Amino acid sequence: MIIIGRGIAAGIVVSLGLAAPVQAKTVSDFWQVSVQMPPQLWDDAASLPNIAPEIDAFTIGSTKYRIRWTNASIRQLPKYMLRLQGGRTGTTTAGLYDRAVTTKQLKKFGLKQRLLWLDADVLLADATSPVCQGLTDAQLSGVLDGSITNWSQVFADWSQPVSLRTPTDSYGKARQMFGRKSYAPGAQRTTDGSTLSVTGGAVAVQKLSYAGRYLTSGRTCAVPIDGVTPSEQTTRDRSYKHAYGVYYVSRKKPTKGIGAKLPATIKRWESLLFGQAGDEYLTSAGGRVRFLP
Repeated sequence: MIIIGRGIAAGIVVSLGLAAPVQAKTVSDFWQVSVQMPPQLWDDAASLPNIAPEIDAFTIGSTKYRIRWTNASIRQLPKYMLRLQGGRTGTTTAGLYDRAVTTKQLKKFGLKQRLLWLDADVLLADATSPVCQGLTDAQLSGVLDGSITNWSQVFADWSQPVSLRTPTDSYGKARQMFGRKSYAPGAQRTTDGSTLSVTGGAVAVQKLSYAGRYLTSGRTCAVPIDGVTPSEQTTRDRSYKHAYGVYYVSRKKPTKGIGAKLPATIKRWESLLFGQAGDEYLTSAGGRVRFLP
């Protein structure tokens, strides 16, 4: 009787479609994404892939993951970037671009893009300097390329030699800003901190994300260009001509073969990048407060 009873009970379980609990699967692995960027963004984001924790423990569905990230940053010439991450054979996971990729390019290489942060290139001057009244974009170009050597060429009643400072990148070269690869022959290469202490006829190029918090001291100004003062608002609405957005560009569909990434790898990486870890990096790394979308 007891045996039959168990058989009946078992039959009832089957008829109800009940099953034994499924044990969660655990995956321990090394994952890597590679993010390429042009030289002008290298100092901003070279360490961005390191936002992933050393040991990343999380769950997707019923699968538990314990991942060690070994991410890579790639300093790349812009003309090669789309080809290296798109099409059938692109092996780079994603790229950062300081301007939006065109719809035609996205379609050609099978890519998608998302705005990651906003910033602006600015010219800094002593707050007591006439330069804080503003320059035209043509005058700005003259200061940057060295064709304007004395401020009397801009302000008739103020004769003062133009002294231009440019912050250096991690390679000791003048950082590329305002779309320029070179500056006036006499431009002084210096540290980020030294660009904030301009006096007299000195001016310096800098990113608003770095200079912004120092501008409130009243000792330095961000020079208006064509009547528009650089600020968070004029950066967001792009009314300031030298404001720009940085776009994260990635594949619509994972590549196959060499360099292929698991969908779970991409999903987890992008959840970190566009989540708290990414936000904390963008608003603090390198002493810069980048504007989030």
